[in-house]
Amino acid sequence: MEKSIKQSHDLGKSLLTDSGSRGNQSDLFLQLQEAISSLEACVCSWRDPPGSGSLEGNRDPSGDTNTCNAVMSSPVLVGLNKELEKAFSHDDIWIQCEISRYQTENAELKNSLKVTDKELHRSKVTLMNVMEEKDTLKVQVQKLQSYPLGEVWSPITLSLLSSPDTVDMLNLTTETPFPQNDPPPGKENNWQKEDTIENAPLSTLHNLIRFLQNLPGSQPTSPCTSEIHPINMETELEWLKGKLDCLKQLNVQLCATLEECKSDSEKLSMQLGKLESVCTAIRLALQSSERCLKTYSVVLALTEAKEDIILGQMAGGDLTSGWSLLPKDLEIKTKLFMMEVKKIFKQDRMALEADIREIIQTVPRLYAPWLSEEDELMLNKYIQFLKQELASISKLVKEDILHSKDVTHLADIIKAKVDNVVKASEEILEDRPKKPLRAHIVQDLMDTKQGLAEVRANIQLLQIEKRALELQIFSQPEQENAYMLLDDQLQQELSDWAERKKEDSGNKLFGNGRECLSQNERHAPPADMQRLLQTLARGSEIRAHVESLTTELDILTCQIRIQNSQSAQIITDFFKAHRNLFTTYQNARRKYFEQQYRLESQAQLISQHQVQELQDLMQNFLSLQGHQATGETSL
Repeated sequence: MEKSIKQSHDLGKSLLTDSGSRGNQSDLFLQLQEAISSLEACVCSWRDPPGSGSLEGNRDPSGDTNTCNAVMSSPVLVGLNKELEKAFSHDDIWIQCEISRYQTENAELKNSLKVTDKELHRSKVTLMNVMEEKDTLKVQVQKLQSYPLGEVWSPITLSLLSSPDTVDMLNLTTETPFPQNDPPPGKENNWQKEDTIENAPLSTLHNLIRFLQNLPGSQPTSPCTSEIHPINMETELEWLKGKLDCLKQLNVQLCATLEECKSDSEKLSMQLGKLESVCTAIRLALQSSERCLKTYSVVLALTEAKEDIILGQMAGGDLTSGWSLLPKDLEIKTKLFMMEVKKIFKQDRMALEADIREIIQTVPRLYAPWLSEEDELMLNKYIQFLKQELASISKLVKEDILHSKDVTHLADIIKAKVDNVVKASEEILEDRPKKPLRAHIVQDLMDTKQGLAEVRANIQLLQIEKRALELQIFSQPEQENAYMLLDDQLQQELSDWAERKKEDSGNKLFGNGRECLSQNERHAPPADMQRLLQTLARGSEIRAHVESLTTELDILTCQIRIQNSQSAQIITDFFKAHRNLFTTYQNARRKYFEQQYRLESQAQLISQHQVQELQDLMQNFLSLQGHQATGETSL
């Protein structure tokens, strides 16, 4: 019984730890914990009723019995134990059955958790594989896009590669949820094809294009559907592989040249640093030489003044007079110069005083009336300092001037290497067509637009001529009908004329009959004869009028035909002249625009050149002003 209680207690603890580690705080575990705790309390109440005051000695001491004793000692929970005894008034067999049932459920839950852990691990592995494949495909796509072989692809392959279906198939994402137990559809084949994709990306892309072309709902984006022949594919792939090898060799050569140029540039930077130090040394030498020049000018002025005084004394015969006399400007100049020298030797004042005490008797007094002993010693020290400085700077310049040859040599080496690499790249990429400039493209577009405008104008003129010809063709059937009527009328007149001729011949044959008729007519009534004569006269008049009308109609038809031909010729000549005028106008307009564009480009170039010259002049002017302000001199 105690073992079952301990097992149930351990089971509750393990369930709590498992649920805490996985964060699954479900109602099932809470109910199980409450049931186990209630069972423990019930068993403790049965083993130790409220009347007994101590526990048995052979019982093993544990934390559960102590808690039970503490519970039993409290008067509040005694009633709770009684109610639990009433609620769980079953025997030990039922309790063991419940514990075993919970243990089996716990084992099943553990098994299910293991299965879910395995499925989760499998799904993580598949997800990692999918992400790796996605990264490899992205790298391959970037490599293909970076190759400068865009002009080799046919328009069908380009349109299919840029279609949304291929983009969706190439951009593999993890947004579509797959089951955890089963891998995503087609993933095993994609995993198997990963090595082939890395080794031959172009063949994989062409297989993908063929697959997309064979889809039932896919339609080609190009207007003409042409099949990709395997022979052309193989030749294209061989050409691409050759170009790829050339580019790889060029890349290796570029890398090696880049490393060499990098090392040479580092050397060049070091040499340039040395040259900068030489420039600073030369600048310092220039400043020191200017100071020396100033010092020597002051000393020369003093010696000249002393020489003039001595010459005056010798001329006057008095060797003691005139030593205190000194020109005012020279006195001011000497005082200012000595103030500058004192500023320079201000830091070494103590050392200078010690030197003065030691060498005060050895220094010859060249400028005794005007300069003190301290000033003369300071002047000598200053001259020695300038000599030493010039000597050190001249040595440094002589040593560092040799580095300029190294700099030029390194620059020539770098230039030669870069020229060789550029020449090699041009030889490799000589088949690639050069891209035209933007200005040429714009000019070609303008020319094509003007050509299209001329073609449209010519088409409009031709359409007008076509309409005129259609009108002529439309009027031809009516003219044919009129000519047919005239032909019928003329044939009718010919037949009438033949009949009249026959009648005249019949009248000659039957002259005797007429005489008889005339004799009979004498006896006939006069009214019928008059009517007959009138009808005969009217018929002759009508016949003459019809003949005159037919002749006039023939004349009018001939005139109308001539006028129609003349008008048609005039219309055609007019349209030809109009077309010629329009073409000449278009040509003159195009030439005018070309000349205007040429003049504008020349004016723009001239203005840019003038602006550049003005900028250069301003820069030179500013640099000269800066040098003048700082007091520097250019070497």
